[in-house]
Amino acid sequence: MSTSSLEPASNAQKSDEPLENLLFDYPDADIILRSCDARHFRVPKSCIATSSPVLDKLIQKALDLPADARGEASLPVVELPVSGEILHNLLTFVFPGNETPPVPSTIKKSMELLSVAQRYKMASTLDHIRGSIMRQKPPPTQRAALYMYSLAQHYGLRREALLAAQAILKYPMNIEDMVDLVHGASLYELWKYYENFRAILKLDLTKFKTSQAGARNAWTHLQCVESSSFRIPRWLDDYIESIGDAPKLFDVFEFNTALVRHVTRPRNQGCICGSIFNWTTIRNFWEALESVIHSSFKKASITNGT
Repeated sequence: MSTSSLEPASNAQKSDEPLENLLFDYPDADIILRSCDARHFRVPKSCIATSSPVLDKLIQKALDLPADARGEASLPVVELPVSGEILHNLLTFVFPGNETPPVPSTIKKSMELLSVAQRYKMASTLDHIRGSIMRQKPPPTQRAALYMYSLAQHYGLRREALLAAQAILKYPMNIEDMVDLVHGASLYELWKYYENFRAILKLDLTKFKTSQAGARNAWTHLQCVESSSFRIPRWLDDYIESIGDAPKLFDVFEFNTALVRHVTRPRNQGCICGSIFNWTTIRNFWEALESVIHSSFKKASITNGT
């Protein structure tokens, strides 16, 4: 939406600044959003109503109240069970102005912001927030991904729960390391997703090894000193199989390590596999394998633990 006529009276502040600095006072504002900690945000109701059908209904209720029911407020007030900090952050995505809206500084605040946008059915704003978080936040560590997964389940954020679960699978899965961050039903769902994904992945990897578009196609011109029953180099068969047992091994460094280990063994000296250090061949194979992994992720399902 255009924001040329909706510049705030003061520049948007970062979401972790003191609450007294979190102000929204737009020109032509005709309604007040009041947070649960009594922060007032003066905004145009048309923009809020357009961005959220849920808030649109709340606004209509506020407009139906008699003027003397507003108390000291000069404009109709919509009370929201949202903190001033989160509401301010949300509004920076609805009215971004000339600056990039700030991404919350912590995983918890990010999940809470997403949950509020989801609760009020702000589809385009939700996509905007998700895109900003993905662009500005680095991939999470395993511990951060576990925390993100737990919060996503708590807030009913299915997409974030799935992304967190996929990030967690890039690391060794040890249930003892998970129980301090993920509990009860959420832990059960995560482990069930992990087992479901692994079962699907193993089947898909087997098909990949025999597919003309998969491993056989990439290595059909190679005559390795030791081939598997799938008519591909044994070392490659073993590497692909290992991903099914431990998805964290899906890593180009692990792949190159397996290849180097094979070609440098004394008995394999002169093996033609050494010729695939051609990066075009490796890239094409890796992209095909990556497509299989992503397809397996999509086939596996996860439910909310809420």
